[in-house]
Amino acid sequence: MANDKTVSSVGEFGLIEHCFKNLGRSDIPGVGRGIGDDAAVLFVPRTQDLLATSDTLVEGVHFTRDADPRQLGWKALCVNLSDIAAMGGEPRWYLLSISLPPTTPLAWVEQLALGLAAAGERYRVALVGGNTTATTGPIVLTISLFGVVGNGRPILRSGAEEGNRIFLSGTLGDSVLGLRRLTGVDRGACEKGMVDFLLDRHVRPMPRTELGMALVDAAVARSAVDVSDGLLADLGHVCAASGVGADIHLEKMPLSLAARQWLGDGDGDRWRVLLTGGEDYELLFTISPGALDQIPAIAEKVGVPLTEIGVITREKGVRVWNSGKPLVLSDAGFKHF
Repeated sequence: MANDKTVSSVGEFGLIEHCFKNLGRSDIPGVGRGIGDDAAVLFVPRTQDLLATSDTLVEGVHFTRDADPRQLGWKALCVNLSDIAAMGGEPRWYLLSISLPPTTPLAWVEQLALGLAAAGERYRVALVGGNTTATTGPIVLTISLFGVVGNGRPILRSGAEEGNRIFLSGTLGDSVLGLRRLTGVDRGACEKGMVDFLLDRHVRPMPRTELGMALVDAAVARSAVDVSDGLLADLGHVCAASGVGADIHLEKMPLSLAARQWLGDGDGDRWRVLLTGGEDYELLFTISPGALDQIPAIAEKVGVPLTEIGVITREKGVRVWNSGKPLVLSDAGFKHF
């Protein structure tokens, strides 16, 4: 099809056939019927629980019209995959609801679908249905993702207990630094390789699904959350759900070389950016001290660094320590309203 076509020129069903039908992978278990009927037919073994999550991306709020649609497709699916990862589940199937102005170039949707296909291939999930509609407003993408986990084995936010050690996967703050580069907030000199690394961390998150499943297999995680709103905010969610508090230590925070160079001497404002920026899509989880010896094997198995950054306390609230001194931060993280 020519690149000058719009979505209105092919119609709803033509758009589905052309862009999305091939995303209904046939090698994903549990699909009785996918795209093509009024509803999908999915099979969940009696030994497993069903996990469900949903996320919406709105043009002008989460992305701009000139954003790379292939990167957008990847990220739209991966932010949902990160939620399933935090529960320790295996992702399986997703629904896509998309609202498009009739003048949207068909080529834009083709690229979006390629991004979705790449993420679906990497994380073995299949599109099984959804909805397509015209709108006079902005583009809106909503993905609902489903996964499975053993009966009674999901990792919840509410399981943290006093004395649990707090761990973080990967590195902190790279995504927000990539966003600051993308929007021109940070314009200082930086090696091209580091700039590319930070931009990639923002537009192409890598949800820790393998880690989540490994934590369930080892039965070590007492609680978990994915770092999407910012480490302070998401740790606060765990503490609130569990009725506990936390002490975290800045000198223990895992940072990439690019983030360390940006941080410099580490003043409070720069630490605030890293701790509250969000969209890292790493896993923050707690374990009992008796399970500490299992962490190195899990990290090696999934190929992701796991760093102890603090401890769960009886005293409520999240406290940040910098070389033994308290650091007071006014901003806890992203808020939708």
